[in-house]
Amino acid sequence: MKILLALSRFPWPTDKGDKLRAWNHILGLSEHHELHLFCLSDEEVSDTSIEKVKEVCASVTLVQLKKLNLYARLGLNLFSNKPMQVAYFSDSSAIKKFKLLAEKVKPDLTLIQLARMAEYARAVDGKKMIDYQDAFSKGLERRKEHNPWIMRRILHFEYERLKSYESRIFSQFDAAAIISKQDAELIHHENNADLVILPNGVDTDYYKPEPRAKTLDLLFTGNMGYEPNVNCVKYVVQDVLPLLDKEFPHLQFVAAGKDPATELKRLKSRHLQLTGWVDDLRNYYQQARIFVAPMQIGVGMQNKILEAMSMGLPVITTKLANNAIGAVHGKEVWLADTPEKVAEAIAYLLNNTELALSIGQNARNLMVNEFSWHKQNQRLNRLVSGNLNEVDSQKAIKIFTKPS
Repeated sequence: MKILLALSRFPWPTDKGDKLRAWNHILGLSEHHELHLFCLSDEEVSDTSIEKVKEVCASVTLVQLKKLNLYARLGLNLFSNKPMQVAYFSDSSAIKKFKLLAEKVKPDLTLIQLARMAEYARAVDGKKMIDYQDAFSKGLERRKEHNPWIMRRILHFEYERLKSYESRIFSQFDAAAIISKQDAELIHHENNADLVILPNGVDTDYYKPEPRAKTLDLLFTGNMGYEPNVNCVKYVVQDVLPLLDKEFPHLQFVAAGKDPATELKRLKSRHLQLTGWVDDLRNYYQQARIFVAPMQIGVGMQNKILEAMSMGLPVITTKLANNAIGAVHGKEVWLADTPEKVAEAIAYLLNNTELALSIGQNARNLMVNEFSWHKQNQRLNRLVSGNLNEVDSQKAIKIFTKPS
């Protein structure tokens, strides 16, 4: 089968969640199909990155977005009902190039990643599928309460536009996938039950436990400029750690990841260590006793939690973050939804090494059995081939198997 895949970012290096998902889908699809990749980028892409992707794709088309045109589109979009992120990526010349590419390739399926790229699907005919990934509109709604009032107003307008847009584009596609059931329910369309649940995975061969001295108490990882991560680190430092000062005066909390936000650098805490860019996060996972990620905002599936669980770490997180994973509290994960409960969980697991070890081992087993990228890509390939045996969307199967 010929598949034309459209992305809003170049998938390598995998330093953002959508890029990680896209790259692993590329690896999975290219094993069984002729995959043609069309990518936008608003930043420079190295020749090394391009060559890396060309190794697994039949063709790679990269369109560099010009900053001046980006700003012009955003300005004109003030008078439109399109979400700003859709306007940002909807470059008319890029859409023309995408249409020409589709006419040349003649794909059996056009696969669009993220709602922000849906305008490109309008330019082509034939069978189309969208991977929403997350319910991005809900993510905006959760984020707005944690911003100054001016930004809250901006985010509110974008949330309303994006919520409506996610619903409007639904019927343009023959099938649609999303990362979790809770995200599917947040797409405001009467047929959202037809969304195929396609979770993220983790490379369980790369992220695997290794014997090493546990020299770090608490660990959190991720892009430290990304608002949900910034919010989580502040929550731990300001609301949780003070509750542990008396019992654990020398407790370490390492936040490992690139581009720490200024507000994180300004946090005054003897417990916090910001690492900045890390070449190999496994070194930190291997040294940590507990992974702490009590996420307060955000949607989708937290890759950082999947990685930590795959490394055999006991994870403390919230119901909000665990809903997409479905790990069992007290067996595969520890759930805590208030600062007091998070502090209690940290103290309890630090003082109960055997329990912490057991939770980590169970978490590792869950990742291997249910969340490996190999397993998720098997599902993706069954879906695009119209042969999804584990039926959670009869509509998808019927449409993919009907004549063109």
